[in-house]
Amino acid sequence: MPVVDQFAVSDGRRVKVLDCEKSIGAEVCNEVAATAKAAIAAKGAFSICVPGGSIVAALADLPKDGLDFSKFHVFFCNERIGEWKCYKGCDKNFTGPCGIPAGQVHKVSEDTPERSAEAYMALLGRQASNVVSKAPNGMPSVDMLLLGTGEDGHVGSLHPNKKEVKVTGCGKAYLAINEGGKTSIACSMDFMRAAKKVVLAAAKAGRAGMVRRALRPNGGAYDVPASLVNAPDTVWLCDVDSIKDYKSAGVHDPPVAGCNSFWDIPGMKAGVVTGDVAWALLRFAKAKSFAMPAFNCVSTSSINSVLEAGKKLNRPIMVQFSEGGAAFMAGKSLANKEKQASILGAVAGAHYTRAVAAAYGIPVLLHSDHCAKKLLPWFDGMLDFDEAFFKAHGEPLFSSHMLDLSEEDHEENIGICKKYLERMAPMNLILEMEIGITGGVEDGVDNSGLSKDKLYSTPEDVWAVWSTLSPISEKFTIAAAFGNVHGVYKPGNVHLRPELLNEFQAYAGNILGISNPYHFVFHGGSGSEKKDIDAARSSGVVKMNVDTDTQWAYWEGLLNFYKENEAYLQGQIGNPKGADKPNKSYYDPRKWVRESEVAMVKRIEESCADLKNLN
Repeated sequence: MPVVDQFAVSDGRRVKVLDCEKSIGAEVCNEVAATAKAAIAAKGAFSICVPGGSIVAALADLPKDGLDFSKFHVFFCNERIGEWKCYKGCDKNFTGPCGIPAGQVHKVSEDTPERSAEAYMALLGRQASNVVSKAPNGMPSVDMLLLGTGEDGHVGSLHPNKKEVKVTGCGKAYLAINEGGKTSIACSMDFMRAAKKVVLAAAKAGRAGMVRRALRPNGGAYDVPASLVNAPDTVWLCDVDSIKDYKSAGVHDPPVAGCNSFWDIPGMKAGVVTGDVAWALLRFAKAKSFAMPAFNCVSTSSINSVLEAGKKLNRPIMVQFSEGGAAFMAGKSLANKEKQASILGAVAGAHYTRAVAAAYGIPVLLHSDHCAKKLLPWFDGMLDFDEAFFKAHGEPLFSSHMLDLSEEDHEENIGICKKYLERMAPMNLILEMEIGITGGVEDGVDNSGLSKDKLYSTPEDVWAVWSTLSPISEKFTIAAAFGNVHGVYKPGNVHLRPELLNEFQAYAGNILGISNPYHFVFHGGSGSEKKDIDAARSSGVVKMNVDTDTQWAYWEGLLNFYKENEAYLQGQIGNPKGADKPNKSYYDPRKWVRESEVAMVKRIEESCADLKNLN
């Protein structure tokens, strides 16, 4: 059989690449024959749900020897009531030539689409358990379901962004469809996912863009219904033309759940990582229930402290710059009316980090922190440098950037994020966005006076982000609000509700058919109780921001040094050892700055421990 390639997407879907469309048809027959033999041997029956068109036509070549067709039970994915095209095509190419008993070929009844859909669900429910079993969610589960795919990504009669593709979690295996007076029924996405095995066929160059989009791991969305199909065993059959866009994109999508260490992730290296490797590291964090701490840096000293802590722990770490911190990096005397100093400082910090990070022997993510609407010139400037770096080196300067448009209404927030992700996606940059507002004061943005209800996102808020951004790229994280506040606060003054993150995951998981689809970010991590950090981490948080705690640690290192050596820090000359004794070894910046670094490193190690970012 001319299978020219096969591989697995990291979410478990398998892909076989055939040399041509005809070979796809032959492979469909092979898949059906192998699955039928196994099912009949195991339980004495085989149930298959088929569409119309070229997929069922390919079954004309199903081998007639070696298969017990008396044990076949055939159902239909969709059917136009009164026309019976699927039934007629099946009878011509499959059930008739194979001699499958007529009583085991389950034609859709002629009635209103609503009553026909209800009748078909009842028919499935009456089948013996060895024919149609029950999935864990109670949905009827056939042994095998075959699906063709449209160039627009439709499967069965579920079309992009139509209401039918959005019907999930309500117990409906079949849906009534009435479009332009033409009535039909179609199996739901829940029914597709409940099948034990699904085979999707996609041939010809016209489907290349759809295939690339649909095979993005955990990237399902309504714009391409085929991307939402993820049964326990899902197989895509493509030809060399339909897979070409996916291949030419150089998609690097390693499965990470089976990796014992982050070093096992293909492509992982010491130094700054970007693109697919950086995203794989965040996926690995979620799979292993740890989170990456991200530390705001304002100087090479604080950058070194972050890298030193990562080296001591032999763990990945994240260096990030705020707009104000970036301006400080460049120098407070520089003009910054157009955010030119902030751009320069962030870029200089990124280049410095790139220059030294590999020497510390750990993977490092480079990130820019909160960017409000008024700071977008800073964001634009960093992207300009990303694009120039990408043109020269094939990767962006930074690993990721954050947009914080939570002060704007949700529609504008998500819309601006969409625009920027469209610019970032060709560079494989990761976008972090915020939905809902983090309280307190951060980098000149004061949200301390907000009403408390603004501090909590809703499942619908977070889903709106996913459904808008997922069609563009899978590489985005969401800082959903669950009571977070920047800065340190007294216990009881802030009510964190990390259990909301589980609710958000469950809401989307019910739609997408996968568990924990979101990658969350925890803002306002400083001062948080350990139990809240643990709850957030176990709910899909892959990154937590830490700034206030490390600021204090850096200062406290200096403070303690001063207290301990106060008598040596009152002048250049003169100390308890003598009036003419020099004090240079105490006031040399390399001495007291180093003490700040040591204290900051210790606090960074504590944050890593809190987030289970440990070996």
